[in-house]
Amino acid sequence: MLVSMDFPSKIAHFFTLKAAAHFLPKVSLLDNKAKRGRSLLFAGSGEYFGAGVLAAKAALRAGSGYVILVNESSLEKSWNHPDIILRPLRNDQKKFIFSSVLVGPGYGVNEQTAEIIRQLKKQNIKRVILDADALTVCAQWNLFPLPSSWIMTPHEGELARCLDISSSEVQANREKALQKALEKFKCTVLLKGHGTLVGHKNKIYKIPTGNPALAKSGTGDVLAGIITAFRAQGLGATSAALLGAYVHGAAANLWIAKERDPLSLTASDVIELLPEVLYRIRVSATANAQSSRDV
Repeated sequence: MLVSMDFPSKIAHFFTLKAAAHFLPKVSLLDNKAKRGRSLLFAGSGEYFGAGVLAAKAALRAGSGYVILVNESSLEKSWNHPDIILRPLRNDQKKFIFSSVLVGPGYGVNEQTAEIIRQLKKQNIKRVILDADALTVCAQWNLFPLPSSWIMTPHEGELARCLDISSSEVQANREKALQKALEKFKCTVLLKGHGTLVGHKNKIYKIPTGNPALAKSGTGDVLAGIITAFRAQGLGATSAALLGAYVHGAAANLWIAKERDPLSLTASDVIELLPEVLYRIRVSATANAQSSRDV
């Protein structure tokens, strides 16, 4: 279902609507919240508390049955997000029950974040997504390579720091930079920005959705939450990254289609558009299945 190509290449193949419809988690009358997966988020500390809330809300909208947000600062704030389970970091982490883990959005570049990543590696946790501060921590604390089942979601600046090159070098040849990242990090890498790329091992995929409306703080946190939810629901690392990026970009495209100016999109708007985007993809899957039966 995935159209891919081996290195070296000049143009990565597109991840299509048909592929997105194929990988979208199925819905059954037998579903329950446990079956939909538990997303555990180490996100949103200090002044960046909102990053954790955005990622958590996105994970809920993308289908995760439970979303657990772990941080300390949120305990001191008025909590008005009843859909999200809140846990302090000081809880025994071994007691957390989860299907996937997100580390990084607004969590801080510090030893605490580094230790969480070390413990996840040591415990051989498979479904881990690293974003934002977690990426800088990996670079500064030399935590590479990562398990092959993990996902990294850097923008160009973060990838440049992780590769110890300049942002201009990444911008000049995004595919070449992604290839270097795959060789160094050993996991699935999603390179955000104009023409989002997703790579794993020796394959690269290009996401056809998205537009400049996504150039707004918090939209990366939303993307990370979406991917975490898809991973919690059983998608493989590369499939979750591809579908998450496609859905994220499609939300921005839908914003424009509704005759709204690209300057005005916010991260919260992306979350609010997810139900319609997911529905449209699911309807597409149903239509494709019907067409196959009619042949």
